[in-house]
Amino acid sequence: MTNVNPSQTARSGQSGLPMLWFAATTLLGAFLVFQVQPVISKCVLPWFGGTPAVWTTCMLFFQLLLFAGYFYAHVLKTYFRPAIQGSIHLVLLGSAALALPIEPSEVWKPTGSESPTTFLLWMLLCHVGLPYFVLSSTGPLIQAWLSYQDSSDRVYRLYALSNAGSLIALLSYPFVVEPFLSVSNQSVVWSLLFCGFVLVQGAVAIGLLRKPGRCTRDSDGGHCEESKSVEIIWSVRLLWLVLPALASTLLLVVTNHVCQDVAVIPFLWVLPLSLYLLSFIICFDSPAWYKPKWIAGLTMVAIVVIAVKGAFPESFPLLVEATCYMILLLGFCLLCHGEVARLKPPAKYLTQYYALLSAGGAIGGMVVAIVCPLVFNSFAELPLSLSIASGVAFFIFFACQRWNVAEYDWDAAWNAKYFGIALMVAPIAIAKFAEQDQTIASDRNFFGVLRVLETPQGIQLVHGSTVHGMQLPGDVACEPTTYYGRKSGVGRVLTAIQQDSSGKKIGVVGLGCGVLAAYGREQDEFDMLEINPAVLQIASEHFRFMEMCPSTIRHHLGDGRLLLEKLDKTKFDLLVLDAFSSDAIPAHLLTTEAFTLYRSRLAENGVLAVHVSNKHLDLAPLVHRLANESGLESRMIRAKGDDSIGTTSSTWMILAAPDIAFWQDEAIVSGQTATSEQLQHAPLWTDQHHNLVSVLRLW
Repeated sequence: MTNVNPSQTARSGQSGLPMLWFAATTLLGAFLVFQVQPVISKCVLPWFGGTPAVWTTCMLFFQLLLFAGYFYAHVLKTYFRPAIQGSIHLVLLGSAALALPIEPSEVWKPTGSESPTTFLLWMLLCHVGLPYFVLSSTGPLIQAWLSYQDSSDRVYRLYALSNAGSLIALLSYPFVVEPFLSVSNQSVVWSLLFCGFVLVQGAVAIGLLRKPGRCTRDSDGGHCEESKSVEIIWSVRLLWLVLPALASTLLLVVTNHVCQDVAVIPFLWVLPLSLYLLSFIICFDSPAWYKPKWIAGLTMVAIVVIAVKGAFPESFPLLVEATCYMILLLGFCLLCHGEVARLKPPAKYLTQYYALLSAGGAIGGMVVAIVCPLVFNSFAELPLSLSIASGVAFFIFFACQRWNVAEYDWDAAWNAKYFGIALMVAPIAIAKFAEQDQTIASDRNFFGVLRVLETPQGIQLVHGSTVHGMQLPGDVACEPTTYYGRKSGVGRVLTAIQQDSSGKKIGVVGLGCGVLAAYGREQDEFDMLEINPAVLQIASEHFRFMEMCPSTIRHHLGDGRLLLEKLDKTKFDLLVLDAFSSDAIPAHLLTTEAFTLYRSRLAENGVLAVHVSNKHLDLAPLVHRLANESGLESRMIRAKGDDSIGTTSSTWMILAAPDIAFWQDEAIVSGQTATSEQLQHAPLWTDQHHNLVSVLRLW
């Protein structure tokens, strides 16, 4: 027969609920925390042009609210008896349930005059603020309530379980939730799960109503928690704040860099965030997993490889750099979170500990989302973050005396300080050296970093690693370049429709540096639609395409689809969609509802040209299917680049009504049509159901 410890029996009876309730509440709460982020972000993403900054701003909001929830848990645990805690939280749970559903209505659509960051934060606060606040408090609050029956370090394992739930939610969204549920249904299902969470946590909170005081017993069942007098010095508390802030900062910096400069694959933010959560799981599940010397060594190797990436063959650096950044992120997060876990206090200080951890995460979010765009006009935070990561990894590596145990001799690390300083200076020096690329101008705002580069060929506009147009010098300054050459799909269409002398109305969604204005004639009219005001400013100040164009040009600032909805009396002979070649893929421009709008804006024989050049997405089948559903004929035109005239390879989809004379033009007739099999297997996106994984090019 199994022996039962009397003190264990007493503690179980005192709690009123088995451990399963605490674990279930923690797991479900963490799952909902990380499911609501992509759900609500996808609801509002189309209203802000699909830019990656939407994800960064949403993450900042959730980090700030996470800190608020953790602080609430700390105040509740510190100043109120268990019965009062349970009563207060039951009221909050009921109020959060009444705030559902979370999907914003159409009245929240921005007009274009608002500050995107401020407007987005306010919208999120109104629609998901209270439910997320309740969810964010779950981790520390449930562990604090569990400590009433078990004040040992075992309560911290629930934090590993919490991050495991978050990781499951994060990985399941793009591959399980998004492909099968519409945007509205995602909101409904999340709301129903939240109601289930309210019931589960409500049961745990009701269990507190029978507890008269805050006195808790330790693992021996004989001492009150308040009787313990373990003193926590402020330097330790400072580490609880600073180390998570550094990890959070590197997470967002690496995510921005990888998504914009290394591999512009949609939802690539999932991988860095998954590694970030994995570091919490590893460090808080068991101290045995944390081996700082090995981790610091691998982190430094990754940093060195990133620094010398130029030595690899041209076809290789992309994979090497992306992999090294992931190793760097995981290693650095393991070091930061491993040290934080090693310094975790007794359960008495649990809520204070988690409040400072979450405050550190929020500080990292504010640094990247708010401070850096205001202070820097480039991604200067990347070399600075690499510098800090180098220093932390170096000093931990030399301070740790054993390979498998966290035992430190900080004097040994201090003796090698000059090598450490040199390692920290290296990323900044390399970045400064790389800047010798004749950058004429640089601008940074909510939509990213734009640079104007002077190259031997001409002046280029670059967003991240994507060239958005180029102007040649001298007598050929008016020649169309890059994706818009005369042999490109859009070049052929313009040549075809301009064969007669009548003026043409041309709409362009995505200004770039204004290359398409090179095709303008005096009798033509252009409506240029651009979401980023910095693009319009740069195109006007540093490029001459629009200045030299004799056509009438009107500019409209805002999201392309929202602007087209307002231009309800305009009919275009040619409508150009040029918003799919960079890192930000505005999926709301590629839905059946969007194409219905485009067709209503075309003149009787109007043509729609969609630029689908992209390394990582195969958008052609999707556009073929959308054209077919809209009753339009579609053809794909591929063109090779020619360095001598400044053109690059491009892929354009040309759409128009069937049986019009336009399709007989010899420059258009050679375009590739879709087969019935391609149409059958191509994805079809709607405003409520679109999934970027369905167009991901895996090889």
